Amino acid sequence: MEISTHSRRLSDQLLAFAWDEWAQMGLFAAPHRRSPWAQDPEALVVFTLEVARADARLFDEMMDWLLVNESLLSVRRLRAMYIDETDRALVAAMLGWLAHRRPRARLRNRESMSDTTTLQPLFGSGGPVSKADKDFAAAGWTRPPLTPSHKSSQPDPMTPINLAFRLRQILGVGVRAEAVRVLLTTDAPRVNAQTLARSTGYAKRNVHEALTGLSKAGVVSAFTVAGEQRYKADRSPWAALLGCQSDELPTHRDWPQLLGALRRILRWSEQPELETMSDYLRASSARDLLETIRPDLAFAGIPVDLSPSPENTLGELAEIIERLLTTIGADPRAR
Repeated sequence: MEISTHSRRLSDQLLAFAWDEWAQMGLFAAPHRRSPWAQDPEALVVFTLEVARADARLFDEMMDWLLVNESLLSVRRLRAMYIDETDRALVAAMLGWLAHRRPRARLRNRESMSDTTTLQPLFGSGGPVSKADKDFAAAGWTRPPLTPSHKSSQPDPMTPINLAFRLRQILGVGVRAEAVRVLLTTDAPRVNAQTLARSTGYAKRNVHEALTGLSKAGVVSAFTVAGEQRYKADRSPWAALLGCQSDELPTHRDWPQLLGALRRILRWSEQPELETMSDYLRASSARDLLETIRPDLAFAGIPVDLSPSPENTLGELAEIIERLLTTIGADPRAR
């Protein structure tokens, strides 16, 4: 099967996953499942900005959702989810469009774009754009003017996928809410500040300060193990506060790492030059990709063991993709 065929199939699967997640979070769509995990809103936004370039309707409906729910999001965390300049340019366009309609100091783009003189098409298909959206053009993208549909609603805070929003309503939009989300959903009995920093997208110092305050308030327990401070949230009282049983709390996924790795894979697979490369060069390029995403996958519990034989690399990449799709619950039959 050609790389382009694999790429289209992967894109379809990721789009189906994104539609299902957003439908449970208030976007105007019918969900096909009830996700058992707590989603990371900022990680999902940055992920969808990329995958929805193949589906303008999803892109525009997510922008409509953002217009309704921007107060629930952390701009700081959005920027912490960048993996490359493409992410930065997409988020800049999104924030520019929101700021035009919701004048907020926090939405102002404080990053200078390196080059916006040559506009890139936002969507992968479609003809020339006769009239470009000014907010997206300012960030280097060309697309038709975006008009909100006004169909989105606020997320239901009682569903498992929306735990982050419930905690933000209780603790505010910040590091405390994210630290508690990870502590309540992870399987690890105790977690150190460095792990929480990677999971939440905040600096270790900020995480440590937040955990110190939560510990003093008696809602998080602190332990010293081998000279290192570790933390735990007692699920029973938190579950009572949240109106559920402790065994009904959602599960954990390392969304920044999982969705970041999937973006890298998708962008790699969409390179047109892959089709004309020799088998050796294509395998070498795939190996470089796997080396790049290996640390994030290891953190998310998906080890990457590369064989010394280059001819096995594409097969190993295919196996990694299947494991990633299984981990995020993407439907392998999606088309």
